[in-house]
Amino acid sequence: MGTSEYNSPQRMIYKRLCFGLLVLALCAAFSYAAAPETTWAGPSARLAKEIANISGPGTATLAIRNQSAIANEELPAIRRGIEAQLRVDGIQIRSADNAATSISVTLSENLQGWLWIAEVKQGSDTKVAMVPVPRNGNATIAQAGPNMTLKKTLVYSQASAILDFATIHAGNDTHLVVLDADNVSLYRSTGTKYELEQAFPVVHSRPFPRDLRGKLAIPRDHLFDAYLPGLLCSSSVSMPINVTCRESDDPWPMGSQKALFNSARNFFTGALLPGIGKPVAPFFTAAELPRSNYTLWILASTDGAVRESDGVNERRVTASVSGDWGSDLAAVHDACGLGTQLLVSASSNGNDSLRAYEVPDREPVLVSAPLNFDSEITALWTSSDGTDANLVVHNTTGGRYEAYSVSIACGQ
Repeated sequence: MGTSEYNSPQRMIYKRLCFGLLVLALCAAFSYAAAPETTWAGPSARLAKEIANISGPGTATLAIRNQSAIANEELPAIRRGIEAQLRVDGIQIRSADNAATSISVTLSENLQGWLWIAEVKQGSDTKVAMVPVPRNGNATIAQAGPNMTLKKTLVYSQASAILDFATIHAGNDTHLVVLDADNVSLYRSTGTKYELEQAFPVVHSRPFPRDLRGKLAIPRDHLFDAYLPGLLCSSSVSMPINVTCRESDDPWPMGSQKALFNSARNFFTGALLPGIGKPVAPFFTAAELPRSNYTLWILASTDGAVRESDGVNERRVTASVSGDWGSDLAAVHDACGLGTQLLVSASSNGNDSLRAYEVPDREPVLVSAPLNFDSEITALWTSSDGTDANLVVHNTTGGRYEAYSVSIACGQ
């Protein structure tokens, strides 16, 4: 009888085990190869390539801020995707002490989808890269819909035109200051409403222009100032409150600047103090949008154009974006999106509305649905603390002027 190979039970078990492990390995490899690209792999790689095109190879820090509806659980995958592509392009992520470049990524969004923005800072030079990311049904998001909502709160109304209003704290009470053509009125809050305490006449010798405008400011050394064309009315330092008015062509406060107002008309001349660098054209309203190493100004010019200026370069906002903008705009600083939004008025069929935009680079991006009014917007200013806007509308149905505080809610 010839010899035959003998397979012991132990050897057979070993062979079956090896075969099983091989099958599992092949299945895993096949599954990995066949697996679709993760939700954020493509956008992360695209943004990293845009960053590399700006910075070139070297060392960098990387910070990611989520101001969108993307769930925070997704951030590690996004970071890994960005870092992996940066390494491919010759950029090594290091600590701040060992890096020549600073990369700050903001995950933002608008009504069309997500918008990922990278600020790349090298020395005193900062450049911006942006990657739009369409919404994907497989993406994990905190919620859907517009990522910002404008909310209005009625503060006060009266029959005569309100030019501006502000809330101050004097003594133990909260007061509302209302500015109109005839008076600077002081109201005390009862908790449910405002009651008139004092009305200080606006005394002036020069006639006001027909389309009257006015603005309230809260300085550091007294309670408030009221600016009107050719006139400045100032309060006392403390209680009891007194107001005195004097003829003045002092420039009106506007963010970090002061703007010279044409007292015979209803617009600003374009002269700013201390100045932003390059002179600007005459404008009706302006908004200040801070950046990491400069300030971008958006101006509703008297010629109907909307202009942007950083003090060095100036450009017109494209008509496709600003074609229906009104002459009223204001900046609001909050925790949403990029941290500063631009509120812009618009008019359609006799009814006005307000919308919020962000300006991630230089082109405004719509980030809210319109806040509609069955009335005309007559004034829009950034509030004294900058966190909301003071809006006045003329209700054509009731004939009264209504003062609203307009704020922005994130992710609603």
